[in-house]
Amino acid sequence: MKIPLQGEFQLVPTNLLESVKQELLQESSPRYMWVGLPEPIRQIGHDFLFLVLPIKLTPELVFKQCGRGVLCQTEAEAKESMDLLSKRETEHVVVAESAGFGIVGKIKNFRCVITEQSVRSRPGKNGEKQWWALEREIDKATGEVTVLRRHDAVDEAEATHTAKQWLQEYEQEKKKHFEAVAKSNTPPPPARCKPLTQSELKDDLPVAKWTALKRQWPHSFEIFEKRKANPNSNISDQKCQDAYLLDLVEQGYDPEADTIRGDLQLCSALAKAAKKFAKGGKRKVSDLAVYLIAFNWELGWCYLSDAEIAAKLNEILKTLFTPEQVEKYRYRTLGLVAKHLSGPPPKSP
Repeated sequence: MKIPLQGEFQLVPTNLLESVKQELLQESSPRYMWVGLPEPIRQIGHDFLFLVLPIKLTPELVFKQCGRGVLCQTEAEAKESMDLLSKRETEHVVVAESAGFGIVGKIKNFRCVITEQSVRSRPGKNGEKQWWALEREIDKATGEVTVLRRHDAVDEAEATHTAKQWLQEYEQEKKKHFEAVAKSNTPPPPARCKPLTQSELKDDLPVAKWTALKRQWPHSFEIFEKRKANPNSNISDQKCQDAYLLDLVEQGYDPEADTIRGDLQLCSALAKAAKKFAKGGKRKVSDLAVYLIAFNWELGWCYLSDAEIAAKLNEILKTLFTPEQVEKYRYRTLGLVAKHLSGPPPKSP
């Protein structure tokens, strides 16, 4: 069990290395740490032996709490909370996708929340048990609880029935949401066209979108692929930030207003990225064409001929594309198979 800490702590560190002291003193944002308590803290009728705190080292060499802490009953819970809260305070480079849109960007302050349906009881005034059902949201990092619904029941059976009913409603709502998203994305096939299969939607199309984004964000995707191949790989946040910045500069972003650390290798890479953008060329336009095909495929482009897609690309990118180029991008690069039937339509009787 975890709960938000009611109170404040100050800790005096011992045996800190001088290099660590200097690093902590120079940090502007807090750092999370977990500690085992010499004596348990009792709150809401439970004992808590571990504490997670956001702290900063003061010039007097004292760890001062600078935000709300979390009490945990086990070491595993404390480590989990420290990890989740540390990630919440860090900017992460992520891929965001939806039908018609995909991009690499930064995200911060995201919360990991679970929805729970449960049955509770307590002794009543006359010694009998009081039962109720709860539906609530729980922040996995802090243990903070938001009650969504509560139902006071006559007995355990009624409370259990209500909790199960809420769980079914919750699962049905999730299913309806994803089904609605799927239906709204892909229009029904017109005449002489076949619908996209589940294999194409769940297997082929995600690979195509990944390929399209990788062409535009090569440095970031190099790291994404390393993490995908080895989830335990130790790739620093700084390396991710550097890769993201390089991709932005290759797309025309001017980092003049950013604070760039004095790393000669990074500065040299940024200069090369700027030169690559200045050259422009066919590769940039072809990357955009590949992107448009991949992310519009489920929105109806799957039903178009290569000539029709070429016409759309000509209109959007103001560049001449041929059906042969589109076939190369669509099939060879992205692995997408058109859903319209080949040949002229049958003659009317």
